[in-house]
Amino acid sequence: MRAFRIAAALLILVPAAPALAQEAEGEVAAFFRLRAEGVAAAGAGDMTTAGARLDEADARNPGHPGLTLMRARMAFGEGRVGDAVALVERYAGYGLIFDPATDRTLAPLAGTSALAGAEARLARNRAPVGANRLTPVIGVAGPGLTEAVLWDAARSRWLVSQVAGRTILSVDGSGAATPFLESAAAWGGVLGLAWAPGRTQLWATTAPVPPAMATLPAGTAPPAPALLRIDPATGRVLARFDLPGGAEAAPGDLAVGSDGTVFVSDSARGALLVLRGGGGAVETLTAPGTLGSPQGMVISPDARTLIVADYPSGLWRVDASTGAASRLPTPDGVSLIGVDGLIGDDRRLFAVQNGVAPQRILRLDLNADWTAVEAVEVLAANLPEIDEPTTGVMLDGALIFVARSQWSEFDGEGRPGSPEMAPARVMRLALD
Repeated sequence: MRAFRIAAALLILVPAAPALAQEAEGEVAAFFRLRAEGVAAAGAGDMTTAGARLDEADARNPGHPGLTLMRARMAFGEGRVGDAVALVERYAGYGLIFDPATDRTLAPLAGTSALAGAEARLARNRAPVGANRLTPVIGVAGPGLTEAVLWDAARSRWLVSQVAGRTILSVDGSGAATPFLESAAAWGGVLGLAWAPGRTQLWATTAPVPPAMATLPAGTAPPAPALLRIDPATGRVLARFDLPGGAEAAPGDLAVGSDGTVFVSDSARGALLVLRGGGGAVETLTAPGTLGSPQGMVISPDARTLIVADYPSGLWRVDASTGAASRLPTPDGVSLIGVDGLIGDDRRLFAVQNGVAPQRILRLDLNADWTAVEAVEVLAANLPEIDEPTTGVMLDGALIFVARSQWSEFDGEGRPGSPEMAPARVMRLALD
């Protein structure tokens, strides 16, 4: 009976593993396998094997908050109170929040002298950060679900991608929004946006994600995932590029190099895609399953490297030519799990982390050759303006980002929870 209760507790904060390629097992695939084996062993009452597998999973993916709490629950369930406390302290050291008193396994520890230090740190982690840095830019009314934003200086307007709305909006200085992308009925949800060099063309990704499909007439065939090249003056689609993986692909974020090469994250297949020079055919840069769910990415100043946010495993360094991928080292005690947007300049990265509590904006200082993160600072957290933030852009030395996307107000089938949802919000975060 004890093993069953522990196994049930371990399942908290365990998302489903992504579909991974049946080839040589990589770091991310190994993490998911070891974690699943640990939970299964606990369920069978084999706590020795369970502990060993979860320890191995931790070594593969250090800084994973869900796994840290999982191991704390297991330790407490086995009577290893000191180990459980140390793991909760480790979690608190990530700067994250949770309430031990409401945790069905760890609740007996709450309020004890043993956990006092961790609870004090968890309480400090709830303090608002960065309110004085934030100012509003635009609001986007209606249940369109905003994912990305760009500034179009040539026309003095914002371009805003809409997932449920299946279009791109043009938002002028007064806040008036009008659909910009032609033939919206032909596309799924519009997700990533990026400028081509010289800003003479616009790139966007589109995919039939649930919020987009929910707005189509019943029985409509899902629009195929695609990469779009768009005329920014008219919204006309100049070219549409099919993707490796076909209907299974889930293109999201984009990065465009100075030579016009377009890099695309495929979150469903755990792959990175590339369109060399902005033409030809889209190719696979990193094989499916190399990553778990790649999201935002930034191209290094020398154009040789991509820094990629993988939602379940943190930041990776990817060779822009070969696709060879390796973890980007980070300081001890830092968790970069759940990073969605990644924005950068020549000196640093800014991470939009929406997969943890609290959701927050981070500054990441890199070493000179972009081979490691040297320091991390929380710029904004625990603020009411931040609700499922996604991604953004650098503009005039500030970070402009989607602070309230509306993702939290759509259910798993893509249906809006309320017909009168509050507007999506784009905010400016002052950096210096």
